[in-house]
Amino acid sequence: MSDQLGGPSVDLFEAMETCRSLRRFKPDPVPDELLEKLVHYATRAPSAGNTQLWRFIVVTDPEDRRWFRDMLAEAVGPRLATVHPDDDSQAARNARMYRRFILEFDRIPAFVLTTVENAFPNKERPDPRFMWSTVYAATQNLLLAARGLGLGAAMTTNHLENEPAVREHFGIPASVGIGATVPVGFPEGRYGPLTRKPTAEVIYRNRWGGQ
Repeated sequence: MSDQLGGPSVDLFEAMETCRSLRRFKPDPVPDELLEKLVHYATRAPSAGNTQLWRFIVVTDPEDRRWFRDMLAEAVGPRLATVHPDDDSQAARNARMYRRFILEFDRIPAFVLTTVENAFPNKERPDPRFMWSTVYAATQNLLLAARGLGLGAAMTTNHLENEPAVREHFGIPASVGIGATVPVGFPEGRYGPLTRKPTAEVIYRNRWGGQ
């Protein structure tokens, strides 16, 4: 099976069932061809009013990756360092895993900042209903495309740790919203299966709570 651009892929439903958030990657560079495919498939998503005002900053430069690592380490490191090494709780394990992710962020071969321009520039502030519905649909497409192309990825909001600095460093205008920071690479870990609540626990019929 191949994707529309000629590369290998997996079945759509298999991708959705196994598209785990992966944060550990091999150091191998991701070819530009694959990164461009991710953006291509991200732009197959719907957008508010078909404005298509999403924009994608694909970051591979080592200095930029180190800068992002240092920014995260400064913002997040102190609060994660408080986890006791003998604490074996799930929360502590998650904290240690996240700390490693932060401190080794520069080893991730690429990351993508998914952004969206303000579709209504005459307003004082962007309308979040239209901006976020646009950028997050595209971000989900990007995650599924990564899975289909044999890459690992995760949707994060790591840019929020110091968004003003991220905007300044990457030259992102104030009129542009940043939706997600998506690390991308060839995964060290495995894909799914996912662990999710049964459909019967989250579906209502016709009304809230309707059976």
